[in-house]
Amino acid sequence: MHRIYQKSVFGVSVLFFISVFSQDNNDINNRLIEDQKKFQSEIAKRESNQRQDVERLKSLGFPEFISKDGNDKQLIGSDENGKPMYYTTLNAGAAQMTKANILYAGGSAGLNISGQNMVIGQWDYSKPRTTHELLSGKITYNSSQNQTITRHSTNIAGTMVGNNGEAEAKGIAFNATLHAYDWVNDVSEMLNEAYTPNNTAGILVANNSYGLDPLYLQTYQFGKYNATAQSWDNLMYLRPYLQIVKAAGNSREIDPNIVPQVTAKGGYDLLEGAGIAKNVLVVASAKKNLNMNSDEDFDISSFSSYGPTDDGRIKPDLCAPGETIYSSIETYDSAYGTYKGTSSATAVVSGIITLLQQYYKSVSPSQSYMQSSTVRALLAHTANDKGTEGPDYIYGWGMADSKRAVAAIHDNIEGIIGDYKKSTLIKEISLNQGNKYTLYVVPLDITQPLSATISWTDPQGNLVNNTVDLSTPNLVNDLDLKIVKVNSNGTETVYYPWKLGGMNNLTAAATKNSPNNVDTIERVDIKNPTKDTYKIIISPKTSTTPLLPSGVQNFSIVVSNVDFCYKEDLKILTSPVDDISTPQTIWAKQIVASNKIIAPVQNVEYIASKDIILKPGFQAENSSGFHAIITPCFDIISAFRYIAQKRVSDEGILPEAIKTGSNFTIFPNPSKQEAHIKFRLENASAVKISVYDASGKIIFVNQSNEAFPKGEYLKTIDVSQYASGIYLVSLECNDFKETKKLIKK
Repeated sequence: MHRIYQKSVFGVSVLFFISVFSQDNNDINNRLIEDQKKFQSEIAKRESNQRQDVERLKSLGFPEFISKDGNDKQLIGSDENGKPMYYTTLNAGAAQMTKANILYAGGSAGLNISGQNMVIGQWDYSKPRTTHELLSGKITYNSSQNQTITRHSTNIAGTMVGNNGEAEAKGIAFNATLHAYDWVNDVSEMLNEAYTPNNTAGILVANNSYGLDPLYLQTYQFGKYNATAQSWDNLMYLRPYLQIVKAAGNSREIDPNIVPQVTAKGGYDLLEGAGIAKNVLVVASAKKNLNMNSDEDFDISSFSSYGPTDDGRIKPDLCAPGETIYSSIETYDSAYGTYKGTSSATAVVSGIITLLQQYYKSVSPSQSYMQSSTVRALLAHTANDKGTEGPDYIYGWGMADSKRAVAAIHDNIEGIIGDYKKSTLIKEISLNQGNKYTLYVVPLDITQPLSATISWTDPQGNLVNNTVDLSTPNLVNDLDLKIVKVNSNGTETVYYPWKLGGMNNLTAAATKNSPNNVDTIERVDIKNPTKDTYKIIISPKTSTTPLLPSGVQNFSIVVSNVDFCYKEDLKILTSPVDDISTPQTIWAKQIVASNKIIAPVQNVEYIASKDIILKPGFQAENSSGFHAIITPCFDIISAFRYIAQKRVSDEGILPEAIKTGSNFTIFPNPSKQEAHIKFRLENASAVKISVYDASGKIIFVNQSNEAFPKGEYLKTIDVSQYASGIYLVSLECNDFKETKKLIKK
């Protein structure tokens, strides 16, 4: 059993999440606009052909609508062989079982998140009962859609947003509203409804509790990357904030005499249609009682379909409660019933995502929503694992856990909450052709795992032939995640992501001994980390040609149990908040210190990748041991050690000459090993320091990434490798630009 690191914050678990993105350049934006126009044209043509195909099949005697055993079915066209294809539906403790209730007013998180001002998209067989007391005033449904009021759509709507009726039937995001549609033109409608920066009223979540009817599928169609999966992948690539959530299906309850595939592989290889898509979140159903004691105390529902896809991807992605879900039904306006199915589990996850998006926006510095890749990374990273450690083709990454997910958002280093020690960072990054992304981290607690998860929204894949279980990967942009530990002897230990064995090894435990070549969600877990620096590296697959066919790929990353990480960071230590009285190490790309190291503390280290500035006010008291190391990319280029023989402070280590009215002073000058630059800022400002040789060639530049506050600073430059001679040192800030001469002995 695998458990990610947790610590207590407002009574919830905490994770470390990094997610990363920068906006595409103009050329890429223009290409996406053209791709969208092309896609809209293709979908319009496909929908027209679909309508004609339905009429053709009806003329041959195939019914357009079928209602049987509680499921509603509709003829939606034919497959590549001209055989009929039907969509079918896949049928109040869910909030407690997934811990979504901790977000509500009065919950243990101290929040008030229940879907206020949020909209969910629902695509289903037909119309929910919009007049039901649980749903009144909460649903928009166009008159051009199928007007038949059905139990399935009413129950799913109530599971997501139901409110103001029976308390036990309250939905997961009970203060949200719904834009509901029938499933006939689902792709074009989702494309138009989706949230974009220019359509801020659009939906972030599309719930699709339906799939292709297994009764009409041939053996090769189970797990096959198909036209439906391709179009849904392209839709999400063009709408990167939209997360489509789809039911895994209930095929394991079907009579194998009717559908032999049900038992042909022991219940595996039963996914179909859009459930094969790379970017769609596919949800299995689990059975969990409210009185179960532990996070792992749940079991897969007897009907829930197992994966994988033909290329061996980890599908389903997650599971959620899908049994004994009490909600609205269509009989009359105060009618309720208990439902089960992967449809219900899917609605639970759609509600959870809505709550997480609402909360994320409220605490994000940019006040923006998560892109869908961030949603998938977050849910996979925080899910409760079941059974053998790692993912599998039954539960995916495990049971969705709202409490863990919201804790990760709450504890985001870049969020706006609190002034306390955090272990979470959330970013979204754009990886360009030929580049890799590297993050340096130090574990917080060596008794807990160090874990990292990435996810990305991949472009649509190529359609494959009708070979049964064709294992060719469907990825277009294959990113690799690995964590590298640099050992003290200079060797490296590489940690790889989880992966499963595919169709040839359906029941084998997940391994983590080599790169993952098929999944768009990758996770690395280091069970027993040491208090050292680890490199988390994300790069395009080196064997792929071209590496990134589109030239750029956005991705999200999540890391938990992190004491310290740096990419472009600045560590400011102030007295008395950061005074040191016990042995410890401070890591950063840049360190600015004005704190105290109190005697007789030994083994105090400042480790930075760029520079360490001992700001006036810094003190190392008598007999304390202080060690500072500059380690860019782990290659030590300079170091100094100071054992205090007397109290050391700005008054004790700075010469009187520095305390003049000059904008900045260099000492010692001439210099042999290090040159110290003392300067004062009268106003907050970014600072740029440059060094030029006698020919005017720039040989050193240091540009701060953010403004330093008003005050005095000391910057140390290693000049030991400079040739003897005369150099010019330039210091530039908002108030002045000045150049001084430096002599190197």
